[in-house]
Amino acid sequence: MKRTLSLILAAITVFTSSIAFAFSVSADYPTSEVMCGYENLVLTYTHNSNRDDMGRFSPDDLMPYVAYYDKNGKMTDFFFDSYLFLPCMSYGVSGARIHYDETNPTKAVDWEFYVKDTFTAGANVDALDVAFARAKKELGDPDRKAGVVLSILYPAANQTDFGSLGGKNLDFRNLDDRKYAIRWIIDEQLKLYNERGYENLELIGFYWLEEYLVTYGNPTQNKELYKYAAEYLHSLGLKFIWIPWYRANGYKQWQELGFDAVCMQPNMFWQTVATNNRVADTAKECKLYGMGVEMEIDGRALYNAECYNRYLDYLEECMLEGAMDTIKMYYQDANQGVFYQACHSSDDRARSVYDLTYKYAKGTLKKADIDGVRAPEFKLPDGVTWRSNGKKYVATPAYYDGNGSSYQDNDGKELTDGIIGTSELGTEWHGFHKSILDADGRMSVTVDLGAIYKDLTHFVAHFSHIQNYGVDDPANIKIEISRDGKNFTTLSEPELLFRDMSAYVMVESKPITAQYIKFSFTNSAANFVFCSEVLVGAAQEQNKDDESTPPSESSEPESDKSDIIEGSEPNDSAESTEPSESVSYDSADQESNADNENEKSDSTEDSDDSTWYIWCIAGIILIVIGVSIFVFASKKPKKQ
Repeated sequence: MKRTLSLILAAITVFTSSIAFAFSVSADYPTSEVMCGYENLVLTYTHNSNRDDMGRFSPDDLMPYVAYYDKNGKMTDFFFDSYLFLPCMSYGVSGARIHYDETNPTKAVDWEFYVKDTFTAGANVDALDVAFARAKKELGDPDRKAGVVLSILYPAANQTDFGSLGGKNLDFRNLDDRKYAIRWIIDEQLKLYNERGYENLELIGFYWLEEYLVTYGNPTQNKELYKYAAEYLHSLGLKFIWIPWYRANGYKQWQELGFDAVCMQPNMFWQTVATNNRVADTAKECKLYGMGVEMEIDGRALYNAECYNRYLDYLEECMLEGAMDTIKMYYQDANQGVFYQACHSSDDRARSVYDLTYKYAKGTLKKADIDGVRAPEFKLPDGVTWRSNGKKYVATPAYYDGNGSSYQDNDGKELTDGIIGTSELGTEWHGFHKSILDADGRMSVTVDLGAIYKDLTHFVAHFSHIQNYGVDDPANIKIEISRDGKNFTTLSEPELLFRDMSAYVMVESKPITAQYIKFSFTNSAANFVFCSEVLVGAAQEQNKDDESTPPSESSEPESDKSDIIEGSEPNDSAESTEPSESVSYDSADQESNADNENEKSDSTEDSDDSTWYIWCIAGIILIVIGVSIFVFASKKPKKQ
């Protein structure tokens, strides 16, 4: 009997040990030791294969990163302690995609150019050494060093025409050639780094550029490639670092793949409609699997209320979940970066992005720091029946040249469809242009309410207040009313009001009688005026007993969050013909793909853990029963 029980207990022990191994996760955030004691790694985008004057950091560009400057411009502390240098240009000199693309993979010339550009004399890594020396001298800390992380490009398995590196012609169908390329890009950057003899920098390790586990081709071979890179780096005493998309393929396997330090991207900043608790949920999952959380922001947070508040959500939710007290990595756009712009901004709200991030990096941020600075968004008044919703109108024609920009996709219903504009260049805008004017030299929209109303009290027009794309505020605004559509009288010439990205007019009056409402204006200085909606309404207490009023439409238009154009480059020139919608040289396109491609690729590996755990328990019970039956059935009867 004791032997039988021993076998049963042994079986249970073996099986539960395997279950425990399967669930072997850190169940806590990592310590800074995984990055050699560094905690705040800022993504520093370099490399523009088209222009030598872009994609390179100077010492002055890096000063607001290496040191914290107060609002008076005084350096008071160090800021980010480590810097990840990675390519920001979407395409290399060969025209290939820098990030993995099975249809257009990189070639040897792209790798060589990227490495050379990273170590451009006087810029990038060189500039960081100079900038950090300045901060050390002014702050009186001669022994401190800035951490550096360099990047590894991906050798695509289907690239048969890669070219040669180090005199060796490579065919990436062969695993050994792929390993050779990995070793070359590590060794080449190490050689250049060591030749410079940086006195103020410490090399932490290398970053794997692809933000998900590539499964194209031979998944087993791809995993072996990760492990090879990890083993080689570890043999050199260097760390292997990764920043996967939100729940990207392979994110749970990061330790198996050989990574030392990982931060996962929430990707909430670029969602069309922000998902409640997305950042908090990401933080919880990162804690479970021993990762940190990447902070994410782009330039829109400096002028767009919704984007600003989304970044505050990152700060607040990560703070509350404890992710502030572990390793942190920061995506903050390309060019000089958002934090540089925020540091030098004269706008209090934009400047607060810099100050709050500093507190977060130092682990001193409090909820009270955030509660008082959230940006109020444009909101229509309550208790109004909007007579204009869905009604026909006549407007100065919108600009159109067929370039495919979303704002040119008009259906003639934008201005009364109840959708308040929230995107930069989306379909909800009617793009008035200075080259297309009415006979009186103005721009206008006239709404036909379909009947004469006697209870009209609210008159609203909503405009863009972005000003980054040759779009400016309207001027000389006039609101006119008419009963017949021919004879108009002026109701008001209101001043333009502002609420973050919105410019608007809102006139409230005693009830007036009209069927036609005309809003007209001129452009201030730039080419465009963007209007998303004109609204005419009646206070509900005015119309609830008015039998002559037709059936009311919805009392308030519902706001529809349109897709955010990613990576749009500012176009401040008043001479531009149209708003720019070109993609800038950053990786926002990579980071914001999380809601489609990477979640799909992760669907097989990321099944519900709790369901799997239940099956495991059931399996344990079945094994115990099976072992018991086997032992008793095989036991020989005692001899009499």
